[in-house]
Amino acid sequence: MNRAWLIGAVTLLTATSAVILPLMLADLDSSLQQERIAVETFTGGHNTMLDNTNLVDVVGALPLSLPIDSVGWEDHVLSLDLLVTGNDHEPEELYQNMAQVISFAFQETANVNQLLLRIVAEDKWLGSRRLLLAGDIRRQEWSRELQDELQSAGNSPLTGHLKSGFRISESELWKNQFISP
Repeated sequence: MNRAWLIGAVTLLTATSAVILPLMLADLDSSLQQERIAVETFTGGHNTMLDNTNLVDVVGALPLSLPIDSVGWEDHVLSLDLLVTGNDHEPEELYQNMAQVISFAFQETANVNQLLLRIVAEDKWLGSRRLLLAGDIRRQEWSRELQDELQSAGNSPLTGHLKSGFRISESELWKNQFISP
């Protein structure tokens, strides 16, 4: 009888653990996320938490002069394409838009670890799109100094330091249309 009671108690304990343990782990995960948010609030960020339910609303509210062509969110990676139409844009305007998006991603959100940012030119006559600039910016490599350098680049070509820090690549079209005299 003692042996049957022991087996029953162990079975009941195992079943109870299988039900309660996942709930406790989920609770622990949410409390750890709240701790991270508290730490980032202390450092001064706004701590918007991006997800698929608020992505379009939050990104659509950014004060950009270029229209957003596409936006994506997957596994803490924000992908954003800005669209250039026409010939009335200067490099400074494009740099300002890039700096605004980078600032949003790393200063105003708590969960963007990587930003894939592209500036795309659209030729409405030909119905084609071509890449001008692309950046692969990562939170752990982002710095206020690089951000300020991009913000104040004016119409000048980007420095090698800035291009390597933010992993910015320039297409031949960008160099020919915007940088070369």
